[in-house]
Amino acid sequence: MKTSIVILTYNQLELTKLCLTSLFKHTDLSETEIIIVDNGSTDGTQAHLNKENRITFIENQTNQGFAKACNQGVKMAKGEDILFLNNDTIVTDNWLVRLRKLLHSEKTIGMVGPMSNYVSGSQLIDDPYTSLDQVDEYAKKRRKKYDQQHKYVLRLVGFCLLVKRTVIEKIGGFDEQFAIGSFEDDDYCLRAVSAGFKLAIALDTHVHHHGHATFTGSPEINFNQTYLENRARYVAKWGIDVTYFMHARPELVDLVPKDAKRVLDIGCGAGATGLELINRQNCRLSGIEGNPDMAKVASSYYEHISVLDLDNELPTFEPDSFDVLLFADVLEHLKDPWKIVKHYATFLKQGGSIIASIPNISHAEALLPLLMGRFDYTSAGILDKTHLRFFTPQTILSLFPQQEYDVRQQFSTHVPTDVNVRTFFYELRLLGQKFGFDFSTIADDSQIYQSIIRLKKR
Repeated sequence: MKTSIVILTYNQLELTKLCLTSLFKHTDLSETEIIIVDNGSTDGTQAHLNKENRITFIENQTNQGFAKACNQGVKMAKGEDILFLNNDTIVTDNWLVRLRKLLHSEKTIGMVGPMSNYVSGSQLIDDPYTSLDQVDEYAKKRRKKYDQQHKYVLRLVGFCLLVKRTVIEKIGGFDEQFAIGSFEDDDYCLRAVSAGFKLAIALDTHVHHHGHATFTGSPEINFNQTYLENRARYVAKWGIDVTYFMHARPELVDLVPKDAKRVLDIGCGAGATGLELINRQNCRLSGIEGNPDMAKVASSYYEHISVLDLDNELPTFEPDSFDVLLFADVLEHLKDPWKIVKHYATFLKQGGSIIASIPNISHAEALLPLLMGRFDYTSAGILDKTHLRFFTPQTILSLFPQQEYDVRQQFSTHVPTDVNVRTFFYELRLLGQKFGFDFSTIADDSQIYQSIIRLKKR
């Protein structure tokens, strides 16, 4: 089985040389083909690559952008797998063998990527080295520590992305409307997962990434402007801000009992929190989601997904079916969350857990403007315009009747405020004492952004 490695170049010849040196050293060339697409370099890159007989070289006279150039490479590719590799990378020993092993470990895995020192999201290492001389040794230690371990994700970064040809045949190439670069890989991942493929990170594989070399070496390209324009294209294409549905909540996953076998994730979004749980323990996930596109994404990982209007449609699971009900920032969006909790609780086993997170309306972000006569809704946060119900750390318990549930854990996430704001609420607490008002919790509550709670069904 041959792998086609597609590399895009645009100036930065010295980085390209480093990349190819590592590639020739650490890759079995008998099992690969290397296709380099140059986007009109002016620094001698084309002359240098024209002399290299170990590659297939495509010259563009002008900068065609990342997506279009990569698609050019795919059209030339003969491999069963396609690997997109930035020219500002340095690969390490056994890198491709391990990526391919993970890619073909499951039929449903469609794309995989490595860990790196310069990348956003879950692929970023947390123990970085300080020089290129340390790259190979770091990669060796990582291979030993994380041998054959992987993690499922919703997003992989395109600096080093290994893709089954069956994925490309099903969803096509990169969307060329994302000019120059940014968000074409986000879009591609979302399309792949929506088509039923899983994405995974090879935790035992490290590829060094210099980062943003194309933009750094091309002063005519405004990175910030390109990023904002492509983000707008991304939102317009999907009809929503997809990132709103893709935030994982690891602090909620930490509360899930490790012996839980069946979990119902109500308002699961694209399934990011559920994925954190799947990566931690063996369990069966079901989800409820109102957005059909996001439900389709989550369905690649969840055992069962129901697309429901949570306010007006109720599911019909068997009673006592689940060990855990997960309400991650969903109850505040509902017209009657008390009714929803009561109905869904019938699906929870005796002794099972409800885990919920709810924004705190008494945080300074909301309370201080209210004291000044303002209650302005926003697109996100405590005053999200889609919020219909509001709770404080004290009133959250009204959702869970004491005679039916025992509180097992309750804590808060904090967003500190300006020192003057904190001083104001402290003084307000003292003023309340003077006039007989109980403001004893107002100073502390004004710093609490969310209440997080785990309850046990009696």
